[in-house]
Amino acid sequence: MAEAALIPSNPWSRLRRRLGKAWADHVYRSSESVVLECRREWIRAGLGKTTGLSFVTATDPGALPPLCDWLSGRAPAFQDMCRAGKVGLFVLRDGAAVGCAWLALSDHHDPASREFYAVRPGEAYHYCWLVEPAERRRGGGLALARYALHVMQELGIERQFGVIDRDNRASYQVQRHFGYRECGIRVRHFHLFHQRWTRVSSYTGTLGLNDTAGARAR
Repeated sequence: MAEAALIPSNPWSRLRRRLGKAWADHVYRSSESVVLECRREWIRAGLGKTTGLSFVTATDPGALPPLCDWLSGRAPAFQDMCRAGKVGLFVLRDGAAVGCAWLALSDHHDPASREFYAVRPGEAYHYCWLVEPAERRRGGGLALARYALHVMQELGIERQFGVIDRDNRASYQVQRHFGYRECGIRVRHFHLFHQRWTRVSSYTGTLGLNDTAGARAR
């Protein structure tokens, strides 16, 4: 076994991986997501444990907390999101934000992805969930999700929803853990030669993760 470990990996395998990544980055790739929603009566947030963590809600650029190195490059985008009326939710450790989620309390339009989501009174669309990789293993992601639900309850939100990639096992499972359910809307993203477009369709039942048997889209 020790000798086998010294055998270098197949160079053709490395080449295929590189070509596959180049194809996906510059020629074509696609992804499939579902919309998960949570209504006030479904929430299973609880109090949980937040040892060593603190939280900040930001509605203007001046209220943004210090960002960890992993998030620091997004500071200009976060400032723009505040100016656009979005609400930023941050989880902090040692005084620096190690994760965030954003809320739209009115209709959300993303020109880059060509997506539009109608947000009615009493609703919130959540997006841009980011948690520093090392923090994910320490429970920061769960704490952030729990905080987001408490904030939305305080704001009087009756329904919150967001788009989850069917390949993103962690995000899907965390939201299901807190009471989110699929609401029958599928979102497909297509990238061709650096152009992106989106197709939204409906389905019945539960699609689940990509490796989970579910309902057929119609």
